[in-house]
Amino acid sequence: MSTGMHRRERLTTAANPDARHDYLIILAGEPRPGVRLEVRYVPDRWIVEPAGFAAYLDALADLPGGLEALALAALDDVNNELVPRWAEVRAEAADPVPHRVVVEDRQPGWDNPHFFARLERL
Repeated sequence: MSTGMHRRERLTTAANPDARHDYLIILAGEPRPGVRLEVRYVPDRWIVEPAGFAAYLDALADLPGGLEALALAALDDVNNELVPRWAEVRAEAADPVPHRVVVEDRQPGWDNPHFFARLERL
């Protein structure tokens, strides 16, 4: 079993209570001291259970590489487990200098301009 598969198993999911609507879910935490990871997504069929996200953060603690590797691994894991309509992952650290990595992905053909206009204000 690959390390990625082991991490992904911790992202426990539940059925989306109403897949007819586009809505935003935000989960955040610290996989390592001084590093903040935020996952924002529009669910399709599945949502991440908060307890599963907390366990997932623990699995990311020993991921090799910098913030770029962390953000890309988290995006890959979320895409594989949830297949969200849209997802964005932010990884941030303040030491030794402020550093932020933002990656995003969306399902082909999905777009909601009104949603993205509101999202800019969040």
